[in-house]
Amino acid sequence: MGSEGKMVNGRLMMIACPLLEDEMVYNLTTDPDRKRIVLLTNKNTETLIPKLKMRNVEFTQISEEDFFKEDAGVPRDGFNVIIWMMDLALHSEPKDLGNEIRRLMPMVPGHADGIALYYGLCGRGLEGIREWAKENLPIPMTLFTDREGKLCDDCICVPFGSTEKYLDLMKKHTGMLYLTPAVACSWREYQGHNPLFKGLDKIDMTPKEYMKLLFDMAGYTHCLKIQTNLGDQDHFHVRCEEYAKEMGLELTELEGGWVSTDVADQMYAEAKSFLQ
Repeated sequence: MGSEGKMVNGRLMMIACPLLEDEMVYNLTTDPDRKRIVLLTNKNTETLIPKLKMRNVEFTQISEEDFFKEDAGVPRDGFNVIIWMMDLALHSEPKDLGNEIRRLMPMVPGHADGIALYYGLCGRGLEGIREWAKENLPIPMTLFTDREGKLCDDCICVPFGSTEKYLDLMKKHTGMLYLTPAVACSWREYQGHNPLFKGLDKIDMTPKEYMKLLFDMAGYTHCLKIQTNLGDQDHFHVRCEEYAKEMGLELTELEGGWVSTDVADQMYAEAKSFLQ
């Protein structure tokens, strides 16, 4: 049963970026409704699987290819969640990310009844995605928005609840690199896919040297640890310290009262309503 006593029945497809998988795991583990969880296996599940197991989340695995070819392994009755993890490398070029998400989402109808897209605007790569989905998909889709219905800018904006609050953070904590648990624990992989690093081999500079140069030019002196209380808490602080040392930045921690799960709660509730 759903939160309002309505029966939740059908399949919900969660399409997720690894940098927002913590919000997805939070949604799944705080939702009291019984559900079957199926993970589509591909190369992008490396960080997710330990988090599911750590929280004793039961799930089965089906290859991505078999699921879309045979529609096997996922019942039609009851509440079923299908997790489809995307490649972090899509962040290398926002336009390519937007094109790829638009290419993949039309594969979902017939296999699921609704889509929860765990992405922000991501460099404006997904700008207009809601309007596109209404015109091109026969099933509903939702993603992270604030209370006014504005799309969240990126994975840092989501825990702050709105672009306005995100901007307030930037004004108060300028000259800083922001580290949520997901970003901190995947910083080497994330940095490796940064579009800033394209062509470094031509100027004989390592990513570390180039990033430190950019931080110096932009006046960055600190990295800001943003505690969301989600994700890999066992390694969060260690990874923040590691990043600060690697980049020659001073580590500081964001004071309380800034973050919440409101946006994630709101998006997940809407996604579940697609199955009521």
